[in-house]
Amino acid sequence: MSNIQFPIQLERVMFTRSIVIAIPDHQPSSLAEKKLGPVNVINLVSIDGQEGKYQVSMSSKFNIDEDIAYPYITDMECIGVFSVDAQLSEEEAMRGVMITAHSVLYGAIREAVAWITGRQPFGQLMLGLSVLPTSQPEAPKE
Repeated sequence: MSNIQFPIQLERVMFTRSIVIAIPDHQPSSLAEKKLGPVNVINLVSIDGQEGKYQVSMSSKFNIDEDIAYPYITDMECIGVFSVDAQLSEEEAMRGVMITAHSVLYGAIREAVAWITGRQPFGQLMLGLSVLPTSQPEAPKE
């Protein structure tokens, strides 16, 4: 077994918004076959005055237009705080944190939505996969 430590560490995850609403007039139909996916937005910032610390927020919204073909409306936001080994460059740190945070935060959101909807009238909603956009944030200019 290796003693190599990953240079990015998760310090904490917290939900700042957890909204899951069952649509009372839900009517399953062929519209639901169009596979509506979540709309995700992820933002990364370095924490002022804390070297190597980053905060990432991710929001995930599903069926915000309240289409009755889908059983739920979800609006979730999760924040993660990460620390990065000082040996990484700013560019490497931001790229690594973005990739890691996307996986961790979206995973937490998917799990929360599945758990909450599993106890609601239309059964569990499993959000699909999320793909991180290919454009990464630019390192701050000094």
